[in-house]
Amino acid sequence: MKTTPPARNKGFFGKILDRVADVAGFMTVAAVFFAMFVIVYEVFARYIFRWATIWEVEAAIMATIFATFIGGVFTLKNNAHVTMDDIVLPHLKPKVRKWLALITPVFSLIFCVILAYKSWQMFWEAFSLGWKSETIWAPPLAIPYSFLAVGVSIMCFQLIGIIVGAAKSLRSGVENA
Repeated sequence: MKTTPPARNKGFFGKILDRVADVAGFMTVAAVFFAMFVIVYEVFARYIFRWATIWEVEAAIMATIFATFIGGVFTLKNNAHVTMDDIVLPHLKPKVRKWLALITPVFSLIFCVILAYKSWQMFWEAFSLGWKSETIWAPPLAIPYSFLAVGVSIMCFQLIGIIVGAAKSLRSGVENA
């Protein structure tokens, strides 16, 4: 069963969020390719040329963190995350599906708001205290912490748009209004 993107508010706010999600998707692909390139470079540098390497593993890890949390924005926009659409939803009445389409993003929003709040606190603490990684390269830890904070914050706005769309759909009686 093909999943369709969730109902969302398609006004000015929704269009901006869609554009931000598309840019996040492009940046995620770039981060994955960057991580792949860095790992291949490290293999050649360390094992073929016997060069000392200090930054490659951590740079690949940061790119993967970026891809995970910023990529989540694109994933949510396209409803590409793991869902119960194929197993549970076809067996439910349309009205129940609409209520679930409203309730699920509300709980997701609660979780994401808490996570965003805590991640912004963690970012600010790392930034203001100048935390650095405990490696020879020692990049600032505020960088990967910012990926989490920004990604989850954008997801909060997307979830608000999904909730508005689901509420309109429930009120109008039309699916994916």
